[in-house]
Amino acid sequence: MENADWTGPVSERLRCCVCGDDTGGAEDYVVLQVTAAPSSSVQYLGAHATHLNGVLAPGFSVEVHLM
Repeated sequence: MENADWTGPVSERLRCCVCGDDTGGAEDYVVLQVTAAPSSSVQYLGAHATHLNGVLAPGFSVEVHLM
């Protein structure tokens, strides 16, 4: 599977949660898993890593390593 086709733990690529654009073909696609105790519910968010880095607090960053 090509990096541009990778979907992560979901069956298809999610739209970028920052810009709202399609992530199809994006080499910097990342999936975030959000949970909140005490619930066992899980929410997945897709994002372009560059957009995500633009909104993270100082000291936090996302780095994409192509395998």
